[in-house]
Amino acid sequence: MKYQRLALILDDEAGRIGELALQLVRLGVNVLYANDFDEAVLLARQAAGNVGAVIVPSDRATEWLPMILKRMRVPPTALVPAGERPDDDALESLRSQDVRWALWLPDDHRAVRFVVTSAMSETDATEIRFYLRLPTELEGSVQHGPLERPCEIRNLSPGGALVAMEPLFPVGSRIALRVGVGGESLSLCARIAWSTECTGVHPVEASPVMGVSFDDLDAEARGALSRFLEAEIRRFCL
Repeated sequence: MKYQRLALILDDEAGRIGELALQLVRLGVNVLYANDFDEAVLLARQAAGNVGAVIVPSDRATEWLPMILKRMRVPPTALVPAGERPDDDALESLRSQDVRWALWLPDDHRAVRFVVTSAMSETDATEIRFYLRLPTELEGSVQHGPLERPCEIRNLSPGGALVAMEPLFPVGSRIALRVGVGGESLSLCARIAWSTECTGVHPVEASPVMGVSFDDLDAEARGALSRFLEAEIRRFCL
């Protein structure tokens, strides 16, 4: 079944976040766009409950939030302010109304996709992923038997990672992923679940990548990974 969740961009008359709509389309996100409130409401109703994120200019978020909640019937966690970081009073007002995610532009494409898909997954009762996948640029290495190759970890969660390296090891291989997080060096046992050698082009990554699934992590590794991820995810939140 095709994933139907949509991101609705409600822009202002000047179209200040219009480029974000094009960026999300290039990243494989289903996008609706309007720079008129009534038009946005109509699009949301036509989407029949499939709008998972409503992205608005950051300096209009506090003003528009009550109308968005009332007329679009989405939860406050769906709202994503995008643009320059507003003042502390505006931030506190949004936090008090359960708005969680934000995009302080400009940001890189991985961060943009992470924030928008995270907001959409939180409003989707059918979402089956257990963990958010944090975009990263961590250097590490992959050991497979006697071979060890350098790699870059492009996203990370308690359940696995997206790893870029050349050449890739075969799907199904058991590996050790070595990476430093939060000042600690970890060696994480994992299995290669898929790679672009099998699936073809990745929607975000241009270089060859593989998805790895962690085996049961011991308490020390799990704790270190969780602390790092929680600290890093905060920079995408209000």
